[in-house]
Amino acid sequence: MIKEMKSFRMVVTTGGFRSAAMELNISPALVTKHINALEQKLNVTLLKRNSRNITLTTKGKLFYDNVISLLKDYDLCMHQQMDDHNDINGKLKVGVPHSINNLHLLPEINKFIVSYPNIKIELVSGNHSLKLFSHGYDLAFHCGNLPDSNLYFTKLGYWRKKTCLTRKYMEKYGTPKIPADLENHNCIVHFANRTSTWKYIVNKLEVDVAVKGNTIINNSLDILKFTSENLGICYLPDFTVSQELEKSALITVLDEFMPPPLPMYIVHINRNLSAKEKAFIEFIKSLTICSC
Repeated sequence: MIKEMKSFRMVVTTGGFRSAAMELNISPALVTKHINALEQKLNVTLLKRNSRNITLTTKGKLFYDNVISLLKDYDLCMHQQMDDHNDINGKLKVGVPHSINNLHLLPEINKFIVSYPNIKIELVSGNHSLKLFSHGYDLAFHCGNLPDSNLYFTKLGYWRKKTCLTRKYMEKYGTPKIPADLENHNCIVHFANRTSTWKYIVNKLEVDVAVKGNTIINNSLDILKFTSENLGICYLPDFTVSQELEKSALITVLDEFMPPPLPMYIVHINRNLSAKEKAFIEFIKSLTICSC
């Protein structure tokens, strides 16, 4: 059943049977067989399929949430059994983006600490991938295409940008139907976005859409908070807004215009990872931060 559940998870996260098969390195036919086996065993329809996309049924969404939780525990359990954790030790300094650190890593880090009691871990919030060599980092997250080919890396998966607002904001100010409509809305811009533009796909071309608003903020979590307080529209990674979307505290707009997903990496100095680095990366993979 574990193989079938892993296929199901990958179909949902990648949005298709063929893409799931590529990630799992198996045939699309085998992925289909796994999904059919699950549906027959559970006697429910998990996925709605048509020529354009795949969506979860109501029961499929409930099962998916349970599968994610079960596979996290399974992967972590298997990893714990394969290594003598007491032999893995030393200091590990990791650079982590603020939102990943606060929303995904810190709530689960106790599992890693309990599993590897002899690793002294230093978590530093921020973007540090280019400071690996000069600031003593062992590992660092990097969200997007790598700017330096000299860095060694482990790819975690892919993530997407989302344009989000609250229902209260929408009821008061309306909903942008096309990217150009953002000109008439209060857009909360990240301080690091020097050009004050958001990327969209318009007529099959990637364009930079100029946005403006009454607030510029240098932290994605604060942008999320402002958006949740009905103060404007945000443009943030899905790993930052996923929990608010799941609670229906935020809704997405302009989905059909969003750019393609971007890669997420953990970058490191050494080609060959140490035992402590491998342990941490496997732990991060178990958190399924990436959406696809």
